[in-house]
Amino acid sequence: MSWQEMIENLQTVALPDGTQLGMLSACAICDLQGNLWGQSEGFPGIATDEAQKLMELFADPFSHCANGIYIGGTKYVYLNGSDEDGGVVRGKRGTEYGLVVKKCKTCFVIGIHGNNLETRQCSAHVEGFGEYLVGQGM
Repeated sequence: MSWQEMIENLQTVALPDGTQLGMLSACAICDLQGNLWGQSEGFPGIATDEAQKLMELFADPFSHCANGIYIGGTKYVYLNGSDEDGGVVRGKRGTEYGLVVKKCKTCFVIGIHGNNLETRQCSAHVEGFGEYLVGQGM
């Protein structure tokens, strides 16, 4: 599967029976240093320092959660998550946008959603996609 096909699959949030729930506003797969492997249209990018701060947040959320989660220069308020919670962190920006980041062995899977999806739906989808990549050795 190509990176573009992976991004298209990641962007479509569906139930196990295939019923489409909606689309992520933006998504990406990047290495743990922030180098993009694939991204959807509208993904704001991720800077090297943002990737480093994500690694710090996963490692010690209690020391870093007050700083929030930055993706593409946009701050999301940290909601929950850590390495111990399956390698997932979740954030929110206002009432309209949410963020889910799944940390795999070699990469981050990042999903941003609008108010067309709930964070729990986005989280289950991004986590499941991340587990697929972990199973592929990523």
